[in-house]
Amino acid sequence: MYDIIFNNANVVTMDPSIPSAGLVAVKGDSIAAVARNEALEDLQTKGSRIIDCRGRTMLPGFIDAHCHICAYAESLVTLNLSPRAGVHSISDIKNRIHEHCVQVPAGAWVRGKGYNEFYITEKRHPNRWDLDAAAPKNPVKLTHRSGHAHVLNSLALRYVGIDDETGDPHDGLIERDPENGLPTGILYGMNRCLAGKIPGFENEEIEHGLELGDTKLLSYGITSVQDASFSNNLKQWKRFESWKERNIFHPRVTMMMGAEAFTDFDAQSYASSVADTELRLGGIKILAGQETGSLQPTQTELNGMIASILAAGFQPAIHAVEEPVIEAAVKGFEYALRLHSRADSRHRVEHCSVCSPGLLQKLASLGGMVVTQPAFLFYEGERYLETVPADELKYLYPIDLMLKNNLRVAFGSDSPIVDANPMVGIGTAVTRRSENGSRLPGQGIDLYDAIRMYTLDAAAASFEEHIKGSICPGKMADFVLLSDDPFSVTNDRIKHIRVVMTVIGGRIVWSEFQ
Repeated sequence: MYDIIFNNANVVTMDPSIPSAGLVAVKGDSIAAVARNEALEDLQTKGSRIIDCRGRTMLPGFIDAHCHICAYAESLVTLNLSPRAGVHSISDIKNRIHEHCVQVPAGAWVRGKGYNEFYITEKRHPNRWDLDAAAPKNPVKLTHRSGHAHVLNSLALRYVGIDDETGDPHDGLIERDPENGLPTGILYGMNRCLAGKIPGFENEEIEHGLELGDTKLLSYGITSVQDASFSNNLKQWKRFESWKERNIFHPRVTMMMGAEAFTDFDAQSYASSVADTELRLGGIKILAGQETGSLQPTQTELNGMIASILAAGFQPAIHAVEEPVIEAAVKGFEYALRLHSRADSRHRVEHCSVCSPGLLQKLASLGGMVVTQPAFLFYEGERYLETVPADELKYLYPIDLMLKNNLRVAFGSDSPIVDANPMVGIGTAVTRRSENGSRLPGQGIDLYDAIRMYTLDAAAASFEEHIKGSICPGKMADFVLLSDDPFSVTNDRIKHIRVVMTVIGGRIVWSEFQ
């Protein structure tokens, strides 16, 4: 007997052996049958619940292969300073902060996220003196839309121990006024340093944001997430475990572990009563970059880190945006594989924002894969067109070249850096058009491929394609119904398609389907 039968659907299975169907039958939390509509009479029994999908398109549940759940939750309970929130000038930022300070006591921390200097009238970051004027009695920390730069006012700088004589940390940069040498309050690449000195959000605040985020993710059809936060450790694992036990976060979670936490990893400490299909450990995240002008970690350090990850049987995942950093990651993979050869390590490059064909080919030859964010072209396209050099622009998020070089590619949102909606990422991968309609260089990809990268290939990014990512018997019953058939609308309309029902493990967890 089947518990639920979804019939009269336009099922796009992402399974080449059964590419389409009209009916999906669920037993327990798994898909038990995929068939034509005509099979309903034979499959239904007295106890089966029948849901008529009325011709709606059904896809596998979307898998966000790179996001940051805690940061997403925090973004929903902090000042939103993004252009989409109506912030277009330094004055707008100051006004938002001042309005907030009126509601909180003196000395309370004020946090804001998402400002973007490119879309600010003054075309610059706010600085400490701007924030001092808006909040003379409160320490303020603003986070850039990228998450890799912060602005502190004078009270906050004093709190974290930065003064006129403080030197740059080895992996960060304190910007200074060129005229007087004073810190401007703008800090680059100093996430680790600040995390240990600025009080975190209260747990109640985080969980309130998490509940808001949970609803939003489900409304987008996201049934699984891969949390790629470099700060993830045992404490964060226990947090996810608690959220799962209390059923306050519904998408399945694969948590990457930060490289720092990996150095003292103890498997027993990560044992959990939560089912592996609900919460599991993923790869080891290494944050690599050039914020200070040189590679951090160094090539030698990176080689050793990747080798130790492979030796322990884990999957390395390297944050690498610019081509020199991607090249360093590839060299690290090559070095590590000589020491610890593995047939299918699926070592990941996260972002791979600017990369030429030769380097992509090298990465493919080493068995690597890319997890990237096509939605950045939509939300940041105008900035890219104006600021990225022409010789790099043609290789910006070169998803078509990745496919031509036989790289496996998965999509994520990097939320909260941009909105988590997969349909925006899928549509943009096809059109390569920005929010204002400008077309970026490079070729768009096929719609089917774009959907696969948010489903089956995203599952493969965490070695889970055997249990999720397509609609076929034996896999978990995670799928979505859409408002429109993406294969029947114009390419520019794809991003506007809404999810009308989200199913996880055979349970309808979100619906506006009438």
